[in-house]
Amino acid sequence: MSDNKIIECMERADYILGTLMAVKPGEEVLIVTDAQTDERMSNAMAAAALKLGADYTVAMTPSRQQDKATIFPKMIEKAMEGCDVFIGMTKASGVAIYNNRLKELLNEKVFRECSIVLRDVENFTQGGALADYEALYEEGKKLQEIWRGKKMAHVTTPAGTDLHMEMNQMEPIIECGVAKNPGDAMAWSDGEVSLGPVVGTTHGTLIMDGPMAYYGAPTEPVELKIEGGKIVEVVGGDPKICRQIQKTLDEIKDSDNIAEIGIGLNPMSMFNGDFEEEKKARGTCHIAMGNGFYYGQPAMSTVHIDMVMYNPTVTFDGEVIVEHGKVVALGDK
Repeated sequence: MSDNKIIECMERADYILGTLMAVKPGEEVLIVTDAQTDERMSNAMAAAALKLGADYTVAMTPSRQQDKATIFPKMIEKAMEGCDVFIGMTKASGVAIYNNRLKELLNEKVFRECSIVLRDVENFTQGGALADYEALYEEGKKLQEIWRGKKMAHVTTPAGTDLHMEMNQMEPIIECGVAKNPGDAMAWSDGEVSLGPVVGTTHGTLIMDGPMAYYGAPTEPVELKIEGGKIVEVVGGDPKICRQIQKTLDEIKDSDNIAEIGIGLNPMSMFNGDFEEEKKARGTCHIAMGNGFYYGQPAMSTVHIDMVMYNPTVTFDGEVIVEHGKVVALGDK
């Protein structure tokens, strides 16, 4: 049976490896999947690597649940040490971006990396995947410059979110689709700048009215109480999602940690509607609970769960960066 979707997969794979990652002949590309990955996506990436004269290896790791969602087999961690380009395509979890050893190797500039985790073939080829990534990356650099060195962040939304946090002083991370040099990281399809707060400083009310990784979109906004950088109470909202969050908090160490704040820049993402795309739409803000190692935190939870807030206003040191979902710092009124 023929499958015409592979045509679009191959076109996007060529663009990712050839244009956005500048893969060169003789380089080694490691593609890591799990049992839920759509093979059309990973095969297209392998074909694109071959077309560019690179060697490729496709390795399948077990599909992870939340209790192991940052843990790679040691074989994969060893393989990462020998590659020039790492492509993480795990569908069941974000292990291929939030693995601690991966972050260490990126910091050591061993390879450049593209995360395509938690995505299906529509995310790979449609919606946010059709953005102008060179232009998006330039916006990411501008937002990074604005964010750099800021001490305090304040996030509010019409739904009632009111969060304060002190930002750590590492470089804000750009994930806007370009990674051409060792140590560079990108995500597909994506378009955001993010950073972690100083551990223990986030406090206030967090209300998610948008979709959440692993849990889906709430039928009614979910309210969490945050003190000392941790979720201390699931106040209420969608009953099913509240139970799921509480189960995560009860069973997974450090999952209550507030790990990240991210600001989306990809205007095309709003056309997908899927969590991993919608959270990147221009102006959308998300907060992550769980693993914060990627953002310079000591909290080593095995889970990293992004949670979306709509129409946010975000200020850094009192300067308005996002106002009611518009990135006013970049001229988006």
